[in-house]
Amino acid sequence: MPILQGDIQLRASRVMDDVPEGGGGPSNVEIESGQENAIMPDISQMDRAIGRANMRQLSVVVDTEDRDTYQGSNVIVAKPPEDPNVSITLFSTGGVYDTRAQAQARLEAYLNKGAEWAGYLYENHIKGQRVIQIFQRPGTELPAVGKTLVLVGNEGLANEQEQYVRAIRVTSVERTFTYDTDKDYKALIVTMELSDALRYDFTGSPASRQFARQINSAHLRDTVVADAGSYVGVTPLQKAAALGDFTIIAQTIMTQIVPSAQSETPIPAAIPYAAAGFPVSAAEAVTFSTTQTWNTTTSLALPGGCLPGSLSIVVGGVTLTDKGGILMSGTQQIGLVDYANGVVTSSLGSYDGSKTISYRPAAYMQRMPQSSEIRITAENRSQSYTGFITPLPARGTLSFSYRAQGRWYVLSDSGDGTLRGTDSSYGAGTYSAETGSFVVTLGALPDVGSSIVQHWGVPTQETVQPAADLLISQTIALQLPAGQALYPGAFEIKWMDGTNQRTATATAAWQLQGDATGEVRVGRSEVLFAPKLLPAVGTVLDVTVDTAPAVEVNLQHPSRNGQGRLAVSAGQGALVPYTVEVEWNTLTDQSVLGLYTRDQLKEMGVTLVDPTQIARDDGNGKLMLNGVQVGTVTYGTGAVDFNPDVVIKIPKPVYSSSQVSGGGFNGEVAQYRLNYEGIEYLNAPSIYPNDESGYVKIRFRTTGSATRRTLQVTFAPEFDLVTGVQAPVVPGSVVLMPSSGQPWSDDGRGVLRVLTSGGFVTRGSINYATGRVGLTSWTPGNANQLRRAGCITTLGDAISSAYVFRTAAAPLRPGSLTVQVPRASGGSQNVSAGIDGTITAPGVVGTVDYETGLVRLGFGALVVAAGNEAEPWYDAANVQPDGKIFKPQPVVASALRYSAVAYAYLPMNADIIGIDPVRLPSDGKVPIFRSGSLCVVGHTKTSAQLNVSNNQTVNLARVRLSRVVVRDANGKTHQKGYTADLEAGLVTFTDVSAMTMPVTIEDRIEDMATATDVQISGEITFNRALTHDYPKDGTYVSSALQASDRRARVSLDFVQQSWIDNAWADAPVGPAIPAKYDQSVSPIEITNAGGSTERWVLQFTSTTQFRVIGEHVGVIATGDINTVCSPLNPATGKPYFTIKPLGWGSGWAVGNILRINTVGAIYPFWVVRTIQPGPETGIEHSFSILARGDVNRPQSN
Repeated sequence: MPILQGDIQLRASRVMDDVPEGGGGPSNVEIESGQENAIMPDISQMDRAIGRANMRQLSVVVDTEDRDTYQGSNVIVAKPPEDPNVSITLFSTGGVYDTRAQAQARLEAYLNKGAEWAGYLYENHIKGQRVIQIFQRPGTELPAVGKTLVLVGNEGLANEQEQYVRAIRVTSVERTFTYDTDKDYKALIVTMELSDALRYDFTGSPASRQFARQINSAHLRDTVVADAGSYVGVTPLQKAAALGDFTIIAQTIMTQIVPSAQSETPIPAAIPYAAAGFPVSAAEAVTFSTTQTWNTTTSLALPGGCLPGSLSIVVGGVTLTDKGGILMSGTQQIGLVDYANGVVTSSLGSYDGSKTISYRPAAYMQRMPQSSEIRITAENRSQSYTGFITPLPARGTLSFSYRAQGRWYVLSDSGDGTLRGTDSSYGAGTYSAETGSFVVTLGALPDVGSSIVQHWGVPTQETVQPAADLLISQTIALQLPAGQALYPGAFEIKWMDGTNQRTATATAAWQLQGDATGEVRVGRSEVLFAPKLLPAVGTVLDVTVDTAPAVEVNLQHPSRNGQGRLAVSAGQGALVPYTVEVEWNTLTDQSVLGLYTRDQLKEMGVTLVDPTQIARDDGNGKLMLNGVQVGTVTYGTGAVDFNPDVVIKIPKPVYSSSQVSGGGFNGEVAQYRLNYEGIEYLNAPSIYPNDESGYVKIRFRTTGSATRRTLQVTFAPEFDLVTGVQAPVVPGSVVLMPSSGQPWSDDGRGVLRVLTSGGFVTRGSINYATGRVGLTSWTPGNANQLRRAGCITTLGDAISSAYVFRTAAAPLRPGSLTVQVPRASGGSQNVSAGIDGTITAPGVVGTVDYETGLVRLGFGALVVAAGNEAEPWYDAANVQPDGKIFKPQPVVASALRYSAVAYAYLPMNADIIGIDPVRLPSDGKVPIFRSGSLCVVGHTKTSAQLNVSNNQTVNLARVRLSRVVVRDANGKTHQKGYTADLEAGLVTFTDVSAMTMPVTIEDRIEDMATATDVQISGEITFNRALTHDYPKDGTYVSSALQASDRRARVSLDFVQQSWIDNAWADAPVGPAIPAKYDQSVSPIEITNAGGSTERWVLQFTSTTQFRVIGEHVGVIATGDINTVCSPLNPATGKPYFTIKPLGWGSGWAVGNILRINTVGAIYPFWVVRTIQPGPETGIEHSFSILARGDVNRPQSN
């Protein structure tokens, strides 16, 4: 017979209570519709005060005496409680006999442990602590407030200890640590306050410059969304839906699965970015050999930082390379590479003997990252995106952050051009460092209205100086008596090189010759000395010179002649060739930069200083400046004639313009940003001033008697790393290759050093501000050759005209965000966001999404486009229809600060609320709708009270109903006494004798469809159109637990010689036996009413007798092969199954077993009632659970 509506029952579990043994499988108690407290108890005042989560196991049961199929069965919450602080969620563990403790563990498994965190537990921690400390590299991500991490002690061992911990407050401090007694490095000590105390002792690790934990210490792991429970629930519509619609708008796609309480957490003067540590490559690679000890306990040290992807180590005929921080031998991973510190660790064996190393040095900068975004709209929403990043990111710095289903995920470049998340489910992508192109595939569709935020590091302020050959030299300022100066005459330098005497003399043009190169600067009484072979450290130079009285003439603001030149006089004749030196001042004409660019240089903190020019005579009457003749000197009369105007190099920012993705910072007009790409140097005139600020100084010697002197000077080389550019040197960027031996490099703290088998040896010092190198040691006898392989200079601060960032915590209290913007004119500008999230102030536009904490800022304003065509930011394509254009006004983004008030979630006591919240989202909400979810849109209408009689037909005024329920005055639901024509919407009463008048009729319309797209905004798109009109009030959309087809069946049977270890195996174990039960002759019978999902053993106690044992129900009966065996199911009063004698064969022996698996027409699931702390809105908290499905229609005659 067909399954009737009354045959589908909702059964209570054996233990309907919030105790560990709660649940345990279905009982014989039917949950009747409308029965008060049949599922959940009343809500107490304590529940209202602190929150509570109640859990109950229910089962959908098909109660028929046959095996008819309940097709496509599913369960939904059809109507939620009216109290907004009470929510109902369903989920299934799949186990019929699961207890509350088992279901709770499944429920709490929303988060699972993932990859190791970019840091480790710092030192030991003991049970009971509510704070942990993490040791991690500067510039790496800090745990956010609300972040859950996992501590795992003794991972993989029998005594493994695991605890999930949630951050409720996070602070960090950068500390300096020392290694090898005299070397320093910096690390972050992150203090993370926990929502719950540690339950175990955990072994930590001490400070390590490799930032590697010790092998026996606890693992600190990130968490990933495992979503082990598939949660379903119900939510009202946000707006009405009409017949034919494919999309509905629900109020939310989330449900409250665990109580949470909000508190406000201030975020004061926060930096809107994590300083990006990115590599700046040297001009060329270096190659050298070393015999350093290298094994699993001793790391291989490079001279300094290494560019990702450039390392090659040849040892023992094998070439090792790097890939994304992994040391590779072919395709095998054999170690790790710490690029920033230049440390290579081996995890497999020792590498003795000589090793040839080649790599490209790199300095690692700590800079504010560049930022941009791809705004997500309904039109461009996809899982894959392509594009270009401008300016080009440095290797290992590019990251993509996207938001899906309310959670942020990050994909990062590991340095090899691949983009990965901490878990492969987050997505993947590739990036080209040469072109800036990227292809990224996200792990899920991003939320409409959010953005894919891109952050990357760019050396915008840095200039990679080209490789060049330098000389180790010393500028010797001759210490002469007062009033005396160098006089052209005798000149000689002598020194001992071991047992050999070396000599250098000067040519007629005062260039050094012999055993040294350089020049004699007569006018300044100094010598540039560079020996061809390096003498011993501490060598004394004997310098023999002629001296005579020095003369200097100061001329105040002399005027130009008719040719624009300066014609001045020393005031006397008989000037000695090679001694004339002319000094004057010039003012740089910065108009070549334009006013806009000059303003940007001010923002960067770059000040252009007007230079002083010094020209010298060449001994033949020519006045030379930087190798170019600028005038003449008449030695006999002292007349000097020269052109005082020169051309110098000045810095200029390099820009490109691009539209901000999505069209506008605040959505009103399309805005454009300047992509600031770096510094270039261009020619600019530097002019002698025509006002009284101009001056000229002439220094010279006159013909007369000279005094010969011998001076002793200790050889102490000091020379410039870079000539012609006045810019600081980046610490950690210097690599110098001597003529032989190991590379020299700086340690980032001003020490120049060389790596030897015994460790680093100091070679000298570097003044980063001036770029001067002073040597204190070298290898005597080496040729004076020094290759500048790496040197990077820097200038000013990075500026940006647009910036996108996420606040340290979210959501934010509306109206609480204030951004502090630095201004070149001094001080700062404080800009506050409106309640609606818009940011508008002079020179600043933007928005903030208070829910996600995403802030977009643009710096500039709309101006009339006409007249600005020559400006570097102008692009005709950017002109608006009203003739205006957005003029970016970049600011020093590293000085940006923001303040806000964020909502934080207070930790709840797991023992009181009934669920441990630490592995669930901090706000206690989980998604109940996803792409692929089975959804039901339904509206239920209840008629007025009716007094009906037999043969009376009631028109419900709706057609194509899904169900009809009749309830009498006592609230009793009637399954009989009427017929319902669902298609026509008619109910005809046939026998009202059992009904207490008046009655009400509840009718329901609904549509079931699959969600093809789900937005965090509540927008849900289906794969089929709605077939009814649905009003906003009273309509709910539910996600469904899919129970599939339900009917009782025997799913497995086999025989076995004995019950080995009483194990419930699902395949035979041991040797075969001749006895069997023949299902083809007499199938084991089972009905929907009696059958249960259980594993059975029929164990023979004699050759004919056996006992019946269930995995969960134990021994329930005995039987023999000659009689019918029908053990009763006490929950239903019907047999679990029936075995007839005809199926038994012969040959049974004591201990033989027949194993049977049965599947009942039962679908168990769990109901979670979550009570948020807050005031009650009434005493009725009823909700509706609906079991749905189809049945075979009876054949019509």
